[in-house]
Amino acid sequence: MFFNRSKDRLFYQVLVDATSNIIQASQLFRENIETLAEKEKYAEKIKELESKGDEYTHLLIRELNQTFVTPLDREDILELAVKIDDVLDGIEASAARFVYLHIDHSTPYLVKFGEIIETCAGYLQEAFLALEKRNYAQVRKLSIEINKLENQGDRLMREGISEMLLKKDIDILELIKMKEVYEKLENVTDTFEDLFSVLEGVVMKYA
Repeated sequence: MFFNRSKDRLFYQVLVDATSNIIQASQLFRENIETLAEKEKYAEKIKELESKGDEYTHLLIRELNQTFVTPLDREDILELAVKIDDVLDGIEASAARFVYLHIDHSTPYLVKFGEIIETCAGYLQEAFLALEKRNYAQVRKLSIEINKLENQGDRLMREGISEMLLKKDIDILELIKMKEVYEKLENVTDTFEDLFSVLEGVVMKYA
């Protein structure tokens, strides 16, 4: 049975709490990216959430080491924890880039990336809630939506870089900086998709 004992509930609750943490980080990221006027403040707040995410990962690993029977295969729980951590690391690293690359102005592409990442975070939590209810069809449905958003991320990255290359008075330094940011943000959407691939593998085992 799925999550039918107190320890099962603990593992599940930590995973859900970790996704709540990602939702908070994605909301802050989306707010930050609207203007970048207070990028240092937002980067610091997101860094705090990233550290909190590390604590969730360590908690899951500690419980895995102390629990004989787990609600999912140990390898699956560990991989889910690592992928969740990867997502949060990517959001934090993107916010940090605005600071150390001295990017002071947002773009429509950045704003759209912020919206996509926030939507992905919401879908992620929905997926874990569906998993608790053994609503495997909903997990698969959300996985399809994540794939669509990842494709949008690919397109945004290409269009954002292409637009800069088409400028007559192209600023090479600005191009280098924005290319790095766009590629990092696209990588965040890739990481969400990777996480859902793990979730789909779990569903295949238990459906």
